[in-house]
Amino acid sequence: MKNPKDVVFICKAISEETHQGSDSYCDELENKGFTTKMIPVLDFTYKNIDILKSKLSQPNLFSGIIFTSPRCVRAVINAVESAEQLDHRWRELQTYAVGEATARLVTENLKLNPEGSCAGNGFTLAPIILSNNPCKPLLLPCGNLKMDTLESLLTEGGVATEAVEVYETVPHPDLEATLSAALSQQIPSYIVYFSPSGIHNTYPLLRNSGLADCRTAELWLSSAQ
Repeated sequence: MKNPKDVVFICKAISEETHQGSDSYCDELENKGFTTKMIPVLDFTYKNIDILKSKLSQPNLFSGIIFTSPRCVRAVINAVESAEQLDHRWRELQTYAVGEATARLVTENLKLNPEGSCAGNGFTLAPIILSNNPCKPLLLPCGNLKMDTLESLLTEGGVATEAVEVYETVPHPDLEATLSAALSQQIPSYIVYFSPSGIHNTYPLLRNSGLADCRTAELWLSSAQ
């Protein structure tokens, strides 16, 4: 069993838009001399797509739509199947996206022009939305683990949202096998997490493996926070 001192396990979700093994965090760490191993810890299941589709067919009821993660974009893509089938009236309404990756998916797949890509989370996106004074509710596709910070700030500012829970965060089906295989080859010096769910899903497996002398780093600030 190899036991180099500079091995880092990156425990995060692998997005549908990112090829496994190609990750900016891994690339940066490897440029600094670390050896990295990607451990996909989370997966996503979509739901309520019919409800979302119904909402999307009624743009006259909304001032716009908010995308807080790539999964929210993917849910809308699943609901409308193609940008051409998205009601053209949405292009006349306000569109918001948290982060550049989310904004890029919105632009490329839905042909909308989102604001707020500079915002890294809901806390910094809220003032951008409030500055536009939307008079109707904003459609908010979201996940089951969303935080209420964005909605609360908008409500306090007099802006209503209509949330539709469109995906659930679940443990990756191959997590145990992937982690066991990785540990059989290398013992990490560091484990980096990107969500509380990642810790929750891996801790029992790490405890059972007897891995106790490993430093961890937690990097997260919920996009919807």
